[in-house]
Amino acid sequence: MIQRIQSLFLLFAVILIAILMSNPFATFIVEPQLAKYTLSVFGLSKVDGSSIEKVQNLWFLLGFMVIVLLINFVTVFLYQKRILQIRLCIISIIMLLGVQGVMYYIVFAFGKNLNSSPHYNLVFIFPLVAAILNFLALRAIARDEALIRSLDRLR
Repeated sequence: MIQRIQSLFLLFAVILIAILMSNPFATFIVEPQLAKYTLSVFGLSKVDGSSIEKVQNLWFLLGFMVIVLLINFVTVFLYQKRILQIRLCIISIIMLLGVQGVMYYIVFAFGKNLNSSPHYNLVFIFPLVAAILNFLALRAIARDEALIRSLDRLR
């Protein structure tokens, strides 16, 4: 049922989360050495020309993002179980807002440790946009459920 608007919202949320997982969401440039550090869901990496050296892993953030991605992906195909779809959307919204907060805290902490101000990339706001898309999908699913219940009442 990809033609339903809620399925499109959820699919766009999955795409945004996948893009976030494949791109760094913040960059730090440390002044004295002009060293460039990138921060992604995989961790903090030092970039020197063509070589990339992993400085610290962020496995908990990666695991959290994979869980959110799987929940959103599974929710797309549960169109016949609308109540379960609504519950998964609520869980996904809460998790995405949590991911956004954790990402902000991580950027703040690494910026403080590196004595550098962060340069945020556009993908930094993707969890917030995905949460909004999940909310729009939730409203559409609830509207469909209300329509089905009203039709059952008429029979």
